[in-house]
Amino acid sequence: MLLWLLGTLLSLVLISVATIHFLFPWVLLDIRYILTAKKVVQDIKDRVKKRELIIDTFEATAKRCADQTFIVFQDQKFTYKFVDEQANRVARVCLDLGLKKRDTVAIMIQNEPAFLWTFFGLQKIGIKVALINYHLRGQALSHSIHGCQSRALIVGQGDEILAAVEEIKQDLSELQILIQSDNVKGSGFKSFNKLMQEASPDQIDASIRDDLHLKDISSFVFTSGTTGFPKPATVSLLRTISSIGAFSLFNFSEKDILYETLPLYHASALNLGVFNVINKGAVIVLRSKFSATAFWEECRKHDVTVIHYIGELCRYLVAKPKQETDGKHCVRVAIGNGLRQDIWEEFQQRFKIPQIIEFYAATESPVAFQNIFNKVGSCGRSSPLLRKLTPVTFVEFDNDTQSAKRDKNGRCIPVSSGDTGLLLAPVSGSLPFEGYYNKPKDTEKKIIKDVLKEGDVFYNSGDLFYIDKDYFLYFKDRTGDTYRWKGENVSTSEISEAVNNLDFVHDTNVYGVNVPGCEGKAGMAAIHLKEGASVSPQHIHQISQHCSKQLPAYARPRFLRIQRQMSLTSTFKQQKVDLINEGFNPGKIDEELYYYDTKQNEFKPLDETSYEGISAGKIQL
Repeated sequence: MLLWLLGTLLSLVLISVATIHFLFPWVLLDIRYILTAKKVVQDIKDRVKKRELIIDTFEATAKRCADQTFIVFQDQKFTYKFVDEQANRVARVCLDLGLKKRDTVAIMIQNEPAFLWTFFGLQKIGIKVALINYHLRGQALSHSIHGCQSRALIVGQGDEILAAVEEIKQDLSELQILIQSDNVKGSGFKSFNKLMQEASPDQIDASIRDDLHLKDISSFVFTSGTTGFPKPATVSLLRTISSIGAFSLFNFSEKDILYETLPLYHASALNLGVFNVINKGAVIVLRSKFSATAFWEECRKHDVTVIHYIGELCRYLVAKPKQETDGKHCVRVAIGNGLRQDIWEEFQQRFKIPQIIEFYAATESPVAFQNIFNKVGSCGRSSPLLRKLTPVTFVEFDNDTQSAKRDKNGRCIPVSSGDTGLLLAPVSGSLPFEGYYNKPKDTEKKIIKDVLKEGDVFYNSGDLFYIDKDYFLYFKDRTGDTYRWKGENVSTSEISEAVNNLDFVHDTNVYGVNVPGCEGKAGMAAIHLKEGASVSPQHIHQISQHCSKQLPAYARPRFLRIQRQMSLTSTFKQQKVDLINEGFNPGKIDEELYYYDTKQNEFKPLDETSYEGISAGKIQL
């Protein structure tokens, strides 16, 4: 009788599982995802409960793994103990200079070990760190440093960085400027290296951080927007804790070696890459900048097990000539974002990468998605079940108005699987939107209200996603006045303002256009000249020189379009939709076009021949 009951019960269970799998096949995927993510979520909760800050994690790891290698850089190895001692020196120097807890210090340092011990040294004494993009120049650089009310600027090695700071020296007269070099003669700046040599490496008393709150700011990460200059997104101490367990999704351990070529001033490389390495006491192989030629060679040389990518990086690797050694390495996981469907399978198969974890996240976004299923092209899942845990919504988007569509009752219209929608995330205590520092208008622009019911508040990601029948998500496009190029977010307003400073330009309308074979969108500047002016080779040359001087390399427009008159909407706003649809095709555009010749650093006329060359990938942008 008992065996009969057990058999019947087992049959019912199997029938139920089979029925669920038949009617709702995606549920089993959800269960697997939830079980995988559960340990990550629990780890974060435990750290929050103990109030274990990221610097506490680093110090504990440095004590536990003192003599183990933490950083490999240019064939040099730096132990956890050495980096921790250097961080203690940084902290003492800053305290001696009168800097104190909750002050802000800007750091402008390339990818090198000094970036990390400077960051951790400032975290030891509760100082907020403004992570400055070292490609910035002129007003954009000055604006970023002052935008966080920085009291000091620590500048890394490199003549180009020092020259950029020298250019805006007058704007920084109220700041202490410290150079990580022994030779600062004639600059009027202080040598941070000499001060470090005189400082003690002994451990900083952790009690100095006792009254820090999890809502206090850990760092500022700059993101482009519609203001014309980079704006500082705030990264709280709580948010750094939330990012520390992400690599647990693929069982990252102390035996792993991460290859990091992405810039540390981005949250992805620092919060995702570095923080997960120190969490486990693993090794990070740091490179000053990405090199497609050296990439796999260095992975083999250092027995790398995990690589961190952006889509453009993968495209460069796929574009290299095939080698017999392409699949010979120890890499078991590639994690990153922006890997597009058209090269995904080739990248994974050619280089024999067992698992690709594509994710979606943004510096200021309260939500993130991860694809742990090796699903080609997807950046994660958002099923009805998963939305109970992370209650995001995807709504219809109006390309003409560049805003969410509303029904007759004024509510947004959710999309179903098989459709594309704008990602919105509810703002709550468990899903906070931390906003931008001293930028209430910019913060407010990212908020959308009365979405599903009166009084609700959502974060507007500005990103469009396609949802397939199994609720896998695919990133489709970025809306508004920001586009992504070369792994960087580019502000259209910043480019417009730079070009508009030329005395023969009346106005400039900037937008991103799709280019075959390229990740993101290439910048195009539609320029309307002042009345009576006509374009000349001299004008084009001036635009080229001006952009090179005023804009970082990734933000310089790749195309110019000389318009007879500006394209405006009925409300006299710059009209971009039709221009974006026309792209850079001279067959569709009856106006002068130019493309940026990267070899000559000059704009050249764009005709059918050069158009075909760009489209075929023979002319690089």
